[in-house]
Amino acid sequence: MKSIHSRRAFTLIELLVVIAIIAILAAILFPVFAQAKLAAKKTADLSNVKQTNLAQLLYANDSDDTLVQNGEGAVPANPGAWASMTPWTGQTDFYGYHWGAGAGGNPPDQAPLGFMDPAVAPNWGRESQPYIKSLDMLASPGVPNDADPKFAPSKNSGAGKTSFVFNGCASRHSGTSVSKPAETILFSTRATTVKEAICSPRRNGGFDDGAPHANDADLVWVGFTWGRGGNYGFADGHAKYMNRSQVKYSNLGYFQDVNINGTWMPANTTTMKSDPLKNDNEWGNWGPCDVANVP
Repeated sequence: MKSIHSRRAFTLIELLVVIAIIAILAAILFPVFAQAKLAAKKTADLSNVKQTNLAQLLYANDSDDTLVQNGEGAVPANPGAWASMTPWTGQTDFYGYHWGAGAGGNPPDQAPLGFMDPAVAPNWGRESQPYIKSLDMLASPGVPNDADPKFAPSKNSGAGKTSFVFNGCASRHSGTSVSKPAETILFSTRATTVKEAICSPRRNGGFDDGAPHANDADLVWVGFTWGRGGNYGFADGHAKYMNRSQVKYSNLGYFQDVNINGTWMPANTTTMKSDPLKNDNEWGNWGPCDVANVP
């Protein structure tokens, strides 16, 4: 006698339960996967910052202990008090000052290769290439290209692109003259990838007191690459993540007081105040800045 095996199909309720369980698991796991992917990009970014940072130190080792000059040679012999010491490559700001190593200007093709263009002034992006040998190393994974065509990376072969900015208060300085190398930032991350290799902060010249002043230190688009902070490279060669609110003006080379919206504050205790969520951009804060003079 043959045995009869009955086959029972899933009921609609059972299928709905299975679908609900899968949906719950997906809701739990997808954010975890997204966080893991973001963490991987943050780690890769930290590696790129460190390699870029070390490239500048190698450059200094081969250049009589002098860190790369970021275009100061293009500044007039007798600059005014707020004459920018960032390279001119065809763009001017609303004061008429030249700025942006590799920025496009108007028309946007004045520097078709960005900071790698032979026509632009000396800058940290181009001078570092013999030590990095990779333009991709200067870009942060996961950071979008700038939406402004004057700053967005060029699609031309060999064009420069970067997600980092160099500390202008260290430009042309002796590497061994930095008074606090383990605390002095050389590189910061920025919010977008661009074709200009610029400085933040930017040194300026021509002040009556003879001190090397700088502004553009506390920018809303610098140091907020990963949540409320970013990766930083330091003058002793190490790199680490810091919340933007932890960065003090003295970390960038400000060695006395800093003018914060008209009030002078001590550089060794005053931290960055910019907040992209509130659209607060404290770029105008300024003071004497020299990485060799931080007490």
